[in-house]
Amino acid sequence: MHAWQIIYLVAVIALAAFVLIRSPQGTAGKVLTFMLNWLAPYISITIAFVAIFQQGFLPAIPFFALAGFCFITFLKRSTNASVE
Repeated sequence: MHAWQIIYLVAVIALAAFVLIRSPQGTAGKVLTFMLNWLAPYISITIAFVAIFQQGFLPAIPFFALAGFCFITFLKRSTNASVE
């Protein structure tokens, strides 16, 4: 696994942990939820497919797992937030 892939994983995990622990409100909360709900999963899936073709399947597993976690967790969170 390349260094930039590890940095990406750590950055997205840290951002997700921050949002889950602090639950920011207002515009910042909406922007962070959008990033973790839509941008992070699709970027992670893209990186995973590139990793499959360049490095094999094992380095791609964390990116697929991160994409699934972000999409499921923050989609549920964003739909619950709008029901208030």
